[in-house]
Amino acid sequence: MKSLRLICCCLAVWGTVSAMPAQAEDWPQWKLDSRHSGNAPDRSLAPSLGLVGAVPLTDGIYGSPVIVGGKIYLVDGAGVAFCIDAATLTVDWQTPTDGGPANCNNVSSPAVAGDHLHFGVMAGFYYVLDRKTGQVVQRIDTQDPIFSTPVVGADRVYFATLGAQVYAVDFAGKLAWSWDFVKEVIGFEGNRWSGEQWHAFKKGRVTWKDHFCCSRNLALHEKTLVIPAGGRVVFLDDAGDHPTLRVVGEIPNQNGSEYPAAFGLSLGDDGAAYVQWHRRDNVGRVEILRLQGDQAVATAVADTLTAIDLPGLMSFASVSIRGDDIYRVRPEQGLGLCRHGLEENSIQPIAAAASICSPILLARHAVYGGLDGKLVVAPLSGDEEPWTFATAFGKPITAPAAVCDGRIYFGCEDGYLYVLGPDGKAPLPTRALDLEQIRSPLTGKFTDAKYNWYTNYGNVGCTNANDQGIEPPVRMRWVRRVEGSVKHIPVCGGGRMYTHTAEGQIIAVEQETGRLLWRRYFPGVYLSFTSPLYHQDRLLVPQAGLKGSFLRCLDAATGELLWEQPFSGSPSWSRQFPPVMHGNLAIYASGSGEYAAAGTEKAFAWRRLQERTDGNEVMSFLYSHNNPFYPADNRPLIWAWNIETGELVWQKDYSKYGSGGNDCGLAMMDGQLYYSTFFGYQADQRRRRGETGGVNGLTVSLDPLTGEEKWLSTDYYVTAGCTVTAKDGRLYLGGYNQANDKTKERFIWCLDARDGALVWKSDPVASAVNVVTVGERFIFSNAIRAQCHLFDKKTGEIVYRFGLDYNCTRFTLSEPYLMGPNMDMLDLTDGHKLVATGPAVDSRECLGSAVSNGRIFYISQASGLELSAVTGEDARRLPPVWEKR
Repeated sequence: MKSLRLICCCLAVWGTVSAMPAQAEDWPQWKLDSRHSGNAPDRSLAPSLGLVGAVPLTDGIYGSPVIVGGKIYLVDGAGVAFCIDAATLTVDWQTPTDGGPANCNNVSSPAVAGDHLHFGVMAGFYYVLDRKTGQVVQRIDTQDPIFSTPVVGADRVYFATLGAQVYAVDFAGKLAWSWDFVKEVIGFEGNRWSGEQWHAFKKGRVTWKDHFCCSRNLALHEKTLVIPAGGRVVFLDDAGDHPTLRVVGEIPNQNGSEYPAAFGLSLGDDGAAYVQWHRRDNVGRVEILRLQGDQAVATAVADTLTAIDLPGLMSFASVSIRGDDIYRVRPEQGLGLCRHGLEENSIQPIAAAASICSPILLARHAVYGGLDGKLVVAPLSGDEEPWTFATAFGKPITAPAAVCDGRIYFGCEDGYLYVLGPDGKAPLPTRALDLEQIRSPLTGKFTDAKYNWYTNYGNVGCTNANDQGIEPPVRMRWVRRVEGSVKHIPVCGGGRMYTHTAEGQIIAVEQETGRLLWRRYFPGVYLSFTSPLYHQDRLLVPQAGLKGSFLRCLDAATGELLWEQPFSGSPSWSRQFPPVMHGNLAIYASGSGEYAAAGTEKAFAWRRLQERTDGNEVMSFLYSHNNPFYPADNRPLIWAWNIETGELVWQKDYSKYGSGGNDCGLAMMDGQLYYSTFFGYQADQRRRRGETGGVNGLTVSLDPLTGEEKWLSTDYYVTAGCTVTAKDGRLYLGGYNQANDKTKERFIWCLDARDGALVWKSDPVASAVNVVTVGERFIFSNAIRAQCHLFDKKTGEIVYRFGLDYNCTRFTLSEPYLMGPNMDMLDLTDGHKLVATGPAVDSRECLGSAVSNGRIFYISQASGLELSAVTGEDARRLPPVWEKR
């Protein structure tokens, strides 16, 4: 029997408000209680719900509403606080906060403490308002962004800054004490957002040990605060006039030992901390940390482990807790909400809709928002179909709802507060708030499109280099939160920066401020580390999944899907690249074949092997660099689509030469297309299959308009984990593996682009991964663990070699600076002198930054943050909003 009916009327007006029951229930803080359990077993929903009304705010809504005494309180993305009458849905008052246009992306939800409303903003101010009038009672200047929502205790409110400063205030905002993780635990006394000061402190570069950010919410159990700071979990007791540090908890080693990022924190009834963490490349799980004396003892929630060779994506939200049952959302269609039973170590899917929005647990239902713009009301039994309510414009719902007296209150990224209630019959809004419009255009000397870093390797030649006059000092400009994992360099165009998460979100923000413009989600994407391409107001994104892969073309300004075309293949590690463009053609390459989370052979599986009874080989979707074998069904393919219509113009199939196609590269130069791919050790592979002959790879020059071959070489080719670079009439081919299995040595080949003839073979290198970087002055390559080389352009001789204690960093070059993780800059004119480092916002070192339009842009691979920095003259005129006083 159906337990709930949602009614949605799509009429021309949207302001009609149905009668409201007498207000009896409150919802004073995020997820109801200070533990952020999300557990509200005393709340129920009527059998019939509909839209009561929708209230427009001034920007997207990324936080949750609170309801006390018949009033709704909410802070929108622009930092404007609202009080809305719950009975009439009229605005009683609205209070803007300081910081101007850069005070954006506000995710700190408000909390009610007595007669006051508490919340923090991106600009680094903490506000306490008179909740009856909206007047400012207290404003604390932390000079530090605030992402975490306040938690309300018996007589105090606690909040944390992004820089992991913790404050305790009374209900009126009077400071009781403060505590600083960076000073007390890391031992750094300077400006935590200054790379110069970190450089001086470290006398070298920052590392994951210096990661300090508190980007997710803290929680409170009795007098113990639990704070996710810098990959560690801090238990801090309120001792009255001062705090007492009890434990700095650490997540156990699991696929690495670096401090992981916390993507969600909730506390159980006993104060145990449930932490959704991420260390690298989809490796994460929910850990339970329980205090035992002076230690935090860790156990894992069963069936929450994710990894690169396991099916399933990790979560980016705090779990909700009821007794021994853990409810967890994730951005994976079909497994959007699951129950994990601690007692029986079980997992049960509850609702399909993919989500990054923590669920609320009512008496018989779970309520959460989906990335598809629908609110989901799912019976907790899991044996009935959930009901959904579609918002007006399909924008994601990313913050938890509040439930009072049978009504559901939630904000949406379309900028509307929605209210659902018994027999609500209001129409949906019809007026879009045009939040995709850029409010702060890009400024400076390099705003012209020719300075865009518009594709993963900088340009269609994949040179991975530019020169835009950057120089120290380096200063933070903005920082924002990302609920996803990333493994590509930021891409910029049209005054926007674009991100594609490995789980299927595509995100556009202002380059000037980082303000979120739009977010799109496509289901079925699985660990697709591919990058977007910006081209003439279009955005092209290859999105790969185990069951299907699509090249999608979006309107770059709005995120509207213009067309999509299927392709086959794994994005692997080397194929972060998007298509290359020529005229009106988008050209892309990969390999066909059958894929699974784990393959059937050790040669191309990461760890686990898939059991098969039919004898067929299956390719591991993500596989290690040293993958010398490819299944027989892997056909190397190239496609060319019309960018206006998505129509296939031509296609090439190189399977007559060998199997593979995923470890390949594409580049354009002087009107010619160049393709290079690795087949592994084909001769041995064919012998294993009872066949003869075979080559290990090929490189080909093609007419991009027709696909007609100009020349083809099977002597020289990329050798996995590296694209092809084209500049000044030459091609550069690197890779992870030796070119054949008869030698241990690896080289970079430089070819004449006219005919494929060898110009030079480099001195031996350990490997050359990601891309051979070719600038005006330097040719650079690096191996895993950052063994780096500079080459003579004429001969390929190594003129300078150096080792860096990074991990597997994907560098870029903005001459003369090599751009590393955490905004590190190394001056190649002075050896490899480190001239700037930090702050350490990332716990993993897979990605460096890129320079576009005279700015530095950085996406953390593991920690869910992206940011921008300015240098030189801009560093003096453009301080971050939290320092601009």
